[in-house]
Amino acid sequence: MIEARLGVAILAAGQSRRFGETDKLTARLHDRMLGEHVARTLRGRDFSMAAVICASDAHPCAAVWRECDFDIAVNPDAEQGMGTSVAMAAGLAMEASCDKLLVALADMPMVPEGFYSALILTADSPASIAISAIGDTRMPPAVFGSDHFPALTQLHGDKGARDLLAQGEICPCPPEWLIDVDTPETLAALETGVRSPS
Repeated sequence: MIEARLGVAILAAGQSRRFGETDKLTARLHDRMLGEHVARTLRGRDFSMAAVICASDAHPCAAVWRECDFDIAVNPDAEQGMGTSVAMAAGLAMEASCDKLLVALADMPMVPEGFYSALILTADSPASIAISAIGDTRMPPAVFGSDHFPALTQLHGDKGARDLLAQGEICPCPPEWLIDVDTPETLAALETGVRSPS
C-alpha cells in the first residue's frame, strides 16, 4: 500500500485584535511562547509539506518553528483574514503533490498529538474532510483530501473554509482540547489549569 503524502499548515497570521497590543503568540504559556506549542506537538511526523503561515518571517517564534522542521510561509494578505492563509496552505499542498492537508491553528495549544492522528486517519480518501467540533460549531484542526485543494485556494477574507467544514466528518474530542486563545483571560485560565500536551 502506498503511503499517503501528508501536508500540514499551522495558521499563525492572525491579527490578535482581541488580545490587546501584544502579539498573543509571543505570550507565555507553561514557560513557552503560545505560538510554539502546536509546532512542538506535530514535530517528528513524516510530512511531505510542513509550513507555518504567518505575517512575517521575523516572527519571534520563527526559530522554534524552523527547529521543528516547519518552513515559514509569509502571507502578504494576512490582514484580509484567515481565508487567505488557508488558500496559501492549499497552494503549498498542491505544489508538494500532497494527498491530504492538515490545517491547525497556532492559538490552539491544547490539541494533543493523538487527536491530530485521529483526524489524519479519518480523512482516508481524496474526497474526505475530517473536522473538529464543539457542539454544532465546526472548526479546525481539520484535514482535507486533495479533491478540495482547488476550492481552498479560492478562499479569501474571514470566512475561511466554513462551507467545506460543514461537509466534514466530525472526530469527537473533549471541548477543552479545542480552546483557542483569543484573550488574556483565556490564556491565564490555561496557565493555571490543565497542562499543555506539548
